[in-house]
Amino acid sequence: MKLLLLLLGVLLIPTTVPAGELLIVQSVRDNAGSELQQSVSHTVPARVQVLLLNDYAEVDLPRIVREEQPDVLLTIGESAYRACRKIRGVPLVAVMAISLGAGRSIPANVTGIDIRIDPTRYMALFKALGLKRIGVEYDPARSGLYLAKAQHAATLAGIELALRPVREPREAVKSLESLKGNASDGLWLLPDPTTVTAVTLAADFNFSLEQKKPVVSYTEEHLRRGAAVTLNQEWGSMGLQAGQMVGRLLGGTPPREIPPQSPRNFRLTCNESVLSKLGIHPPPLERLFPKPRE
Repeated sequence: MKLLLLLLGVLLIPTTVPAGELLIVQSVRDNAGSELQQSVSHTVPARVQVLLLNDYAEVDLPRIVREEQPDVLLTIGESAYRACRKIRGVPLVAVMAISLGAGRSIPANVTGIDIRIDPTRYMALFKALGLKRIGVEYDPARSGLYLAKAQHAATLAGIELALRPVREPREAVKSLESLKGNASDGLWLLPDPTTVTAVTLAADFNFSLEQKKPVVSYTEEHLRRGAAVTLNQEWGSMGLQAGQMVGRLLGGTPPREIPPQSPRNFRLTCNESVLSKLGIHPPPLERLFPKPRE
């Protein structure tokens, strides 16, 4: 009897059993991707393997997936997503991939988190800054769907978007001329590889200086270049968000029932010197976006 009770006691000891296998495919080894990957790994109750694409000259991912048989794939970065999005039969969560929200057809086994912040957040920021007409350059093939959502959000907020579609960086530099004077009150930079290059950024911040119009961007790296305000990704929070999506997939929820999401959390940063030089004195902007509960 004592032996039976002892065995039952052992069986009733709480243990953490991995719920499945997660294979993370990361494009490059960088701080943002590593922070996101670690956050996912700590969130998901699964055995986690990480594959860094830039560690290899060539990688046969379909073969690796067949051999490892993960229950869920998670890709970090554009090249990782492109390398995995043709793999079928395994649920895939994509993060930090601009093409996820580019408007192309998303495979039935794919979901994820758009790298772009919900445009309604930017509209609230523009209103707080007193900007009524915002110039924005974008590549329709990369950012057309996002700008369609932004246009709807702008209409509801009473803001006019001065849209300038371009298809190569040289067009982006030239189209700035059409945003001078009364054509715009400021410039909104998107994470669009066509419109954000070394050459276009130099032109954007020269435009801001000459025209005395603020630049609102998506990364605080642009603050030192002359951006007035930025809304920045919180990579750890995005990792938690992605991990929760992975957890649902491991629990048996089909990918089609987990539509792609916008980033749930972000951080606002300001260049007070630039705002002061431009004569913009907004209310405390951090109050616009109280940190949501995780």
